Amino acid sequence: MANELEKKIIRQIEFYFGDINLPRDKFLLEKVKEDEGWVSLETMLKFNRLANLSKDLKVIADALEKSEEKVVVLNDDKTKVKRNPEKQLPDNNDERLAKLREKSAYAKGFPLDAELNDIIDFMDQYGPIESVIRRTHSKEHQFKGSCFIVFKTIELAKKFVELDGVKFKDLDLIRKMQNDYFADKKKKYEERKKLQKEKQNAVLKESAEKIEFPNGAILHFSGIPEGQQLTREEIKEKITEASGFDVVYIDFNKGDLEGYVRFAKENNAAEFFKTLTEGELQIGENKLKARALEGDEEKEYLKKTSEAMATQRIKQKSYGRKRKGNFGGGKNAKHSKKQ
Repeated sequence: MANELEKKIIRQIEFYFGDINLPRDKFLLEKVKEDEGWVSLETMLKFNRLANLSKDLKVIADALEKSEEKVVVLNDDKTKVKRNPEKQLPDNNDERLAKLREKSAYAKGFPLDAELNDIIDFMDQYGPIESVIRRTHSKEHQFKGSCFIVFKTIELAKKFVELDGVKFKDLDLIRKMQNDYFADKKKKYEERKKLQKEKQNAVLKESAEKIEFPNGAILHFSGIPEGQQLTREEIKEKITEASGFDVVYIDFNKGDLEGYVRFAKENNAAEFFKTLTEGELQIGENKLKARALEGDEEKEYLKKTSEAMATQRIKQKSYGRKRKGNFGGGKNAKHSKKQ
């Protein structure tokens, strides 16, 4: 029967060679390849958590002989250890990861200075457990106060989560299954995204409503032959010359087969259309079909145009704020030195 120290030694070494740690432990994997899976106990003492428990090789070997799980085996002279050949490592695939998540719990509320060994010791009473993963901030690597705990079975994980109350050093722990934790995170993210989209749409609608266009000022043209590379400049020059009106914008890209002309003043498009013979517009060698937009078609086109213009203005304002806030560009910008 293993005493408390021996139990900790067994747990620590079986963690190193366990299903979760071994496949992702680069150092240990390299050592395993060197001697048909055997790793000396001297080498294992390079792991601080084991060395902090005991540096006595006999104590470590004697403890491993008392293991019930037999995750590892000793060589004949008890100086080397390797994963039990009868316990094959599972494939590290999506199915395997899904099974691990199913028997994992999320717990939050640990002190930010809590040591992993203390958390493991605490969790042992709810186990057996396979692993405790401390969650840390990605950049600072500072403990968040929450962990993912992989239990031996799904039932143990659910039992831990469903307990009336669990305290770690008088601190209540928030607990839920890991899959539920991620489902809640996803739901909150989607709700934030939806709210952000609603706010953006409200700003966009308000900005679009402030943009006003004259009525009867949109002319549609079509019938450009495929392969004919007309440009905005050519179209604008010809229509300005033919109509005598100011053209504000040509909604057209090179290679398009149709487009729109936006005149500066009310009814310019309608008046220009009346001057065309059978609605034909001559641009270069091309006879294009033209018509002035009116009614619902005009409203829909102007709505899309105002929304596009509002979106562009919002982007420009946002970009301007970022430049002022972050970069302070320009030759007269002041730069601070790090002290």
